[in-house]
Amino acid sequence: MVSRSLVAPSSLVFVAASLGVALAGTPREDRERQKLVSPAYNFSAGMIEGLGATPGGAQDIGFFRDRVTAGEVPHPNVFTPEGLFSEHDLPLRHEGACKQLLCMTGEATSAMMIVQPEVQWLAQVGFDSGLSPKTWKRAPLDLIAVIDKSGSMSGQPLALVKESLLQVASQLGPDDRLGVVLYGDRSYVHLPMTAGSDKAALVQGVAAIESAGSTNMEEGLKVAYDLAKRSLATRQKGATTRVMLFTDERPNVGATDAASFLGMAEQASKDGIGLTTVGVGVQFGAELATKISAVRGGNLFFFPDVLTMKTKFQDELDTLVTELAYDLDMVVSPAPGVRIAGVYGVPGQMLAWSPDHRTISLHISTIFLSKKSGAIYVALGSDTADALPQTTLPVGGELASVRVDYTPRGKAAETSEVALRLAAPEQASIGLLRGRLLVDEVTTLKQATALHHEKNDQEGAYQLVHAIASILRQTSDPELASERQLTTQLEATLAKLSGHAGEPPTATNAPPVDPVSGLPTLR
Repeated sequence: MVSRSLVAPSSLVFVAASLGVALAGTPREDRERQKLVSPAYNFSAGMIEGLGATPGGAQDIGFFRDRVTAGEVPHPNVFTPEGLFSEHDLPLRHEGACKQLLCMTGEATSAMMIVQPEVQWLAQVGFDSGLSPKTWKRAPLDLIAVIDKSGSMSGQPLALVKESLLQVASQLGPDDRLGVVLYGDRSYVHLPMTAGSDKAALVQGVAAIESAGSTNMEEGLKVAYDLAKRSLATRQKGATTRVMLFTDERPNVGATDAASFLGMAEQASKDGIGLTTVGVGVQFGAELATKISAVRGGNLFFFPDVLTMKTKFQDELDTLVTELAYDLDMVVSPAPGVRIAGVYGVPGQMLAWSPDHRTISLHISTIFLSKKSGAIYVALGSDTADALPQTTLPVGGELASVRVDYTPRGKAAETSEVALRLAAPEQASIGLLRGRLLVDEVTTLKQATALHHEKNDQEGAYQLVHAIASILRQTSDPELASERQLTTQLEATLAKLSGHAGEPPTATNAPPVDPVSGLPTLR
């Protein structure tokens, strides 16, 4: 059982530092910092100069949030770090403007984690794009929606899917096309490829969808991919083709033969056909997210309600169907006296240690364009953690080096090298300050939910969630409002299960708050 000492002052000193006077940053990073220290600041999407980039795979933790809101304690395997990070803008400052299709930056700062006391520093590899929202325009899109219309989808799930399609149809232009494939006891093309400008036909086609029959996902996907391949011959030059699977069933994630869910997705990706999987009430866990991440052009979302869906599509439809780069291979090499304590932002199966357990390599099949700056985080500790003195490093010192090889869409392979240098906490970039809290959140909640489900340790689970919730309640960053809500809701559920219901929600030993930034300060 985890003791109550988890919420002692020594466990809370690692929270984000006072921002102080920042170094000059990128336009996005400067605006995010201004947004953080001045809640009245008018931060609108139209003011962003430059787009971001994010790895494929899980793009949210919507199912986890939905179950917490329902008063449940979700299983840890439905909470992925990459899904959490994809929900947030995590910009890093860098020298000069990004002028490439894909740019990578790096930075590190001191950190302490609730469940990882060996961590001394946290480093971020950030992703951005030189594409400008003022001039960039999405390529024409051929979208094939494949929909489970079986009996289990009747009512709210199918209604949500139909609302989703109507939202997508409203955003399509004259150069786009939409087709719809239905599957139940049989699979067929319900709506042939129809121009985005023919709104009446699109609306009529969506309205005519009705629930009936059993479920045969593989057959439905086969029909959808056949339609997608036929569309390749007639699509506009430069257009992209994507299958969007809507389902309330958990797809087959084990088999990879040609007839399976993943087998077909992998084969179609070779023809340039991407796959977006949208969950409607389905438990999409880490296993599926990992498999989708491994498929070139694959990403994954969960829509618990119409509002979430509309917000996602209105804000991100153009970017979530736009692939920037492929086959990104990254090697992280720590400096002498430093060791890697964890990597967050890619599924564990995508990571591989060197034989000497010093360096780590990872693979990302696809990088997507995004309105947010994506990130991968690396936790680092002293290589002499069990001996004194521990490794120390001055501000500006290099904790690790990163080599990245990738292939931008439509271009030859490129190589980039990034140094992870130590920044003082008061001068760290917004993405790194947020990341320090988000990594602490995801590692703490995964361990807490594991204690609940695997050890029946409700006291230990509560103490962990209480600790991270107390820390997040000390922040005023509006970007992290959803995390404050999530941890507070889960804290309340576990308080009932552990006998702590009715206790004050805030820790009496919470760290002092900086009056300017609203962030907790280091002691």
